[in-house]
Amino acid sequence: MKPHRLPLVFITSVVLLIGFGLGTFYAASLAERYTLGHFGSFYSYFLKTLLLLGLSVAIAVMLQFVNYRVFRFLTIPMYVIQTGLLVAVLFVGRGMYGSRRWIPVVGSFGLQPSEIQKLVIIIVVAFILTLPEKKLNTGLKILVVVAAVVPSVLLVMRQPDLGSASLLLGISVVMLVHFRLTGRQLLVLGVVLALAAGGVWLSLRPYQRTRIETFLNPQADPLGDGYNVIQSIVATGSGGIWGRGIKGSTQAPLSFVPVQYADFVFSLVGELFGFAGSVVLVLLFIMLLWSTFLIVRSLTDDFARYIVMGIGAMWFLQAAVNMGMTIGLSPVTGIPLPFISYGGSSLLTHVAAASIVVSVYRTRDELRF
Repeated sequence: MKPHRLPLVFITSVVLLIGFGLGTFYAASLAERYTLGHFGSFYSYFLKTLLLLGLSVAIAVMLQFVNYRVFRFLTIPMYVIQTGLLVAVLFVGRGMYGSRRWIPVVGSFGLQPSEIQKLVIIIVVAFILTLPEKKLNTGLKILVVVAAVVPSVLLVMRQPDLGSASLLLGISVVMLVHFRLTGRQLLVLGVVLALAAGGVWLSLRPYQRTRIETFLNPQADPLGDGYNVIQSIVATGSGGIWGRGIKGSTQAPLSFVPVQYADFVFSLVGELFGFAGSVVLVLLFIMLLWSTFLIVRSLTDDFARYIVMGIGAMWFLQAAVNMGMTIGLSPVTGIPLPFISYGGSSLLTHVAAASIVVSVYRTRDELRF
């Protein structure tokens, strides 16, 4: 692919993904109107997403006037402020579905710091890994990364939000693996991760362990803990090749699948647009990730490369886990599908991340200051 076409392909993939999400909500709202005789919750999500998209695009445009190298000087303030917000959630956060993740802002709108923390952690890890060797050698950089990431992981787990906590850890690991580690360092990292996984398992709440066990055998409790996964699989498969469309959908209008507008939005796609629509959505994500990978290869500044690499890792991990849990290939974790799932903080984070990628590519050849 020619270098000058990269931003166009990348931006096109982002726009198409956002449009796909809006189209899915609008189609679901029409299905509700046909089945129930009136517009339901999906129309509300469609309108709210339009409003939140306007705010996200405004922030994305402002980010285009910010040279990404400025983030070097803002790394510590951003990390401190975001950690403070994660702490604040535990005291003043608004609860929903058994978790306390949102800080009330205006009316029904709230800020979810764990979503924004993903982008902040990417910048923090990129900053640490690109510090001069005279200040920190490789071993110390790894330790500092661990020291920076672990508090965020623990705070997010306290909400509790195991999915976002695991994602913060996963993004950091992907960035570390690409840090030209030696075989011995990779082995040590693997041992540390294994011990951490054991510690996380021991600290899980009963319902979180049940989710993992249900993933292995959802039929063991089809009317209880396995209900969400089973209904999601049914909804996804019911669409057949071309989907049930507006007049044939039942799972969405009748709310058989819980939280179908967010966590299980891929099942909504499967029911409405079928296998063909699901394939189109997967291809759009492949287009996004491939163009992101090519942008990483075109960059010469390590700080820029790690930022874009981390953003790409975030999109890949979220998309893989979300789609996987919808069809029973991964445990239910509550991770939204980027650009598709309803959620203001999620949409803001991913649109801002895409804007940063474009800004990085646009200024890649400028002299450092």
